[in-house]
Amino acid sequence: MSLHSQHLACTDQGGTATPTSPCRRPASRLTRLLAGTAAVALVALATACLPAWPTGGTITIASASPTSIDLAWPEPSVDPGDAVDLYEVSVDGSARTTVSGTQLSAHIADLAPATTYTLSVRARDTLGRWSNPALTGQATTSPATAPIVERRTLVHGGLTRTYRLDIPAGYSGSTGARLVLGLHGGLSSADGFANYTRFPSTSAANGWIMAYPEGVTGPQGFRTWNGGGCCGHAQATNVDDTGFVTAVIGELKNRFAVTKVALTGHSNGAILSYRIACEAPEAVDGVAIWSGTVFVDPCSPTKPVSLMHLHGLSDTNIPFGGGTGSGVSGASFPPVMEGIETIRQAYGCSSPPTTGATNGVVTYTWSCPAGAAIRLVTVDDANHEWPGGLDTVLPGTPSTKIDATAMIASLVNGL
Repeated sequence: MSLHSQHLACTDQGGTATPTSPCRRPASRLTRLLAGTAAVALVALATACLPAWPTGGTITIASASPTSIDLAWPEPSVDPGDAVDLYEVSVDGSARTTVSGTQLSAHIADLAPATTYTLSVRARDTLGRWSNPALTGQATTSPATAPIVERRTLVHGGLTRTYRLDIPAGYSGSTGARLVLGLHGGLSSADGFANYTRFPSTSAANGWIMAYPEGVTGPQGFRTWNGGGCCGHAQATNVDDTGFVTAVIGELKNRFAVTKVALTGHSNGAILSYRIACEAPEAVDGVAIWSGTVFVDPCSPTKPVSLMHLHGLSDTNIPFGGGTGSGVSGASFPPVMEGIETIRQAYGCSSPPTTGATNGVVTYTWSCPAGAAIRLVTVDDANHEWPGGLDTVLPGTPSTKIDATAMIASLVNGL
């Protein structure tokens, strides 16, 4: 029998072969029963209620700071025996966070001051079905208020030392806040560093307490730090700058409800930041610097911190690959990767790092045990100037490929 007609041979009731139709056996009772059950299930699923918001339900804004919004929402209704599994909160159309189905509120951080955002909340039930539509609303972050600036002195190591202190406007000191210390570069000052990095507006927007310690002034009137192998009068006279900075931290922790401590610095200040991470890591939770290197030997941290190193590959003051810099210090700097490798081994982080690159900016991230983090970001066209900051007397202009202050703020807020 030919099969070109695509008909199978079946037999009629008399046993005669009939190639005129495809083989169609009567459906069994079980098959009919299963088909009916599936149909009932599909009908039930189609007619079940999606998570539904109560009539007139709205998003409530509990509070809004310059950089964050706290919001709450009513509980949606679901089918009997069902429950809400989670809530998804979006900001301006992009999912920002999820919270458990038992939580009816969320905290959204890393927002811009004095900005209106569209917020939306979706509920998902245990069957994976989402509320449709989402609950929506708008909220505006408060404007950043200029911090209160104090000029402080502290006697340490027989020397009267100075630092600038920026306190968030209206801050009582009793609620938890992050403390950030900004260490200026050699020949600069607390005010100079604050000005060209624009940290005062960032600290005010984020509610940080921010201190700007100052290096000792040498015979020629320039301030420097003793970072180990550099720099200037502070290094030559072996000034205890590690002790001074940690004393400032201790003084401010006694005065305020400090929750986390972070160091940031530039150049000579970045080198001192590294020294503190090596010699007094118990004093800080994170270190984020622009253009520095490890200049102490040995560097043997007893505790890991979150570390972010930003560096320009066109920097001749502190060359990425090491060697004598073009600045006035005359120092020969160790290679950046040499110091990072020392710290990687001390922290127990894996190697090699994962990498990502875009527009001449390369990010290296090492996988580390809990409590430790190492991230290196290189910028191909960046010189010694603070990226995204104001131009200074240093040669060249700041790179605009990254905003160093904003990147450091992300580390601080993530501690």
